[in-house]
Amino acid sequence: MRRDGGFLDLAVTTSILRTESEMDQKADIVVVFKDITEFKALDRARRRVLDHLSHELRTPLSIIITALKNLESSRNKRSIETIKRNHQRLQDIQMEVEEIVNQGTFKAKRDILPWLKQTLDFVEILLEENSTHSEALHYLKEEIGRFLEKPKSNIADVNIGEHIQNAVASARILSSHRDITLSSRLEVDSQIWIDPDVIDKAIMSILKNAIENTPDGGDVLICLCQQPGSVELAIKDSGIGITQESQKQIFGGFYHSLETDLYSTKKPFDFGAGGKGLDLLRLKVYAETYHFQVECQSKRCQYIPRENDICPGAITKCLHVKTKKECAKSGETIFKIVFPGENRDMRIMK
Repeated sequence: MRRDGGFLDLAVTTSILRTESEMDQKADIVVVFKDITEFKALDRARRRVLDHLSHELRTPLSIIITALKNLESSRNKRSIETIKRNHQRLQDIQMEVEEIVNQGTFKAKRDILPWLKQTLDFVEILLEENSTHSEALHYLKEEIGRFLEKPKSNIADVNIGEHIQNAVASARILSSHRDITLSSRLEVDSQIWIDPDVIDKAIMSILKNAIENTPDGGDVLICLCQQPGSVELAIKDSGIGITQESQKQIFGGFYHSLETDLYSTKKPFDFGAGGKGLDLLRLKVYAETYHFQVECQSKRCQYIPRENDICPGAITKCLHVKTKKECAKSGETIFKIVFPGENRDMRIMK
C-alpha cells in the first residue's frame, strides 16, 4: 500500500543463486519486485474501451443488416440512406480505434445525439417490418424525434441564483429519505442568457450525481462565485470520489468509471444508484450547444482506493472514519459549470 492509501500492482520473479566453493555450497533465493501499477491501469482502460467499442459497432451493424433485407422492396431510397449514415458511423469508429491502437493523443468529441439517431433509424425499420407493436413503436419514434428536434428559441435572461435555490429545494424533497446535509452559498447574483430548462437540468443532474455518491451523514454544497472573466457554479460533495484512472476518461464517451456488474438500479438519490452516465452525456450535449464548460476535480476516498472497493453507504457504518469531518477529508468530488464572461451580467450580492 502506498502512503496515499492506494495499492500497488506488483510483478514478482524469483530465482535461485547458487555459490560453490571447496569448503561450502550455498543456495540463495533472489526475489525481484517490479511496479506494474501504471501498466495494469492502462490495461483496464484498454479493456473497457474495447468493450464499449464492441457495443458501438454492434448497433450500427445491426441496423445495416436489417436495412439490407429491405433493399428489394419499394422503400429502397430510405434503406439506402440509412445504410450510408451508418456506414459513415462505422468509418468514424474505425478511425477512433486506429488512433487508440497507435497510442495517439486522440480526444473523442462525442455526445448522445448520434446514438439517438441510430435508435430512431432502427425504430423506423421495425415499424416497416412489424405491425404487432406499431403503437408502442410509434410512441417511441415520437419521443426520440422530440429529443432530436432543433431546440426552439427559449433563450432568456436567467437568474442563476434563483434556479440554484429551486434545485436545492427540489433535491431536498427528492432525497428526504437520505441523511445528507445539502446547502448553498451564493457569492454573486448573475444573469445568464440560456434556456431556463437547460440550466435546471444541468444543475439537477450534477446535484443528483453528488447525492448518489455521498454516504449518509455526508455533505453536498453548491456555490456560485465570480472568477476572472467568468461565473463559476460548483457542486462539491464529501462522497467516495473518482479514481485518477477514471478521471482521465470521465467525459470520454467510451469509458465508464465502474465495471458493468457493479452498476445497480435503485431508487433515485439512493447511495450508489445507477444511471449516472446518461446525465453526464446530457450535460456534455448542453455544454457544447450553449457554450459553457464542464469540469471535474476529484479525490478518491483513501480507504476504498480501487474502483471495485465498496463504501458501506453511511458514515456510521464505516470502519475507517467516525465523523463527518473525517469522511470529508478522506475523499471528495467537485463538478463545475463555468459560464464565460461574454455570456453573463454579474452583480455582487450584498
